[in-house]
Amino acid sequence: MVEDPSELRNIIDETDWLALKGSSKSLFDLDTPDMLRGLVSSDVREVEMGLSHLVFGLGDGVNVMPATVPAVRYVLALLPRIPGETAMRPRVSGIRKPLRAHLLEWLGDTADAVSDDSERRFVDLAGFSPLKYPASPWHKVRQLRPQIFEVVSAFLEDQDPVTRREAIAAAVVLVRGTELAAHRDAVAVSTQAFLDASPDPAQRNWATSALEELRRPRPSEAEQ
Repeated sequence: MVEDPSELRNIIDETDWLALKGSSKSLFDLDTPDMLRGLVSSDVREVEMGLSHLVFGLGDGVNVMPATVPAVRYVLALLPRIPGETAMRPRVSGIRKPLRAHLLEWLGDTADAVSDDSERRFVDLAGFSPLKYPASPWHKVRQLRPQIFEVVSAFLEDQDPVTRREAIAAAVVLVRGTELAAHRDAVAVSTQAFLDASPDPAQRNWATSALEELRRPRPSEAEQ
């Protein structure tokens, strides 16, 4: 199903999953290697199980699990290797769409989970910042944001409109970070092109809202 899977195998084989489990209360971390392998299966049911694990097993709405870090690296290596013409459209949470679109959506959600806004919500709930600890998964996922953007940006002009939308959505989240803010105008151009090409009112409304966010000054900019 994928081209040159050796790098994917290396990411799994070189990760100390037991050590990750030792730093986490989640039982899902030890399931992650098998679930990641399922993403490259020709059996759509195994792919759907892998996707469901990413979405529901590696986060609880507040925490970022240690296994999320190698999972992000795996997905970044996998995405460019998925043939664009693949007919597989797995279903997750009742929504069926191309595998690449599901993975791009997950990357966007994961980037959002470690955003400044999410950090503030964490502090409100827990009373301390998850960024207080340099070895935390929050820090490690944040360090991957430039690599995530590089992979996501390759799909900003994808021929499949669903995949393209998820790439744009992920990019909008990523350019909120100061290290990627310079790409905001380029993402806005892709978003405008998506808006101009889409006949669907719901998609046009979504793209309009995305453009408004991209053009809105971030709090740090507004204070300058």
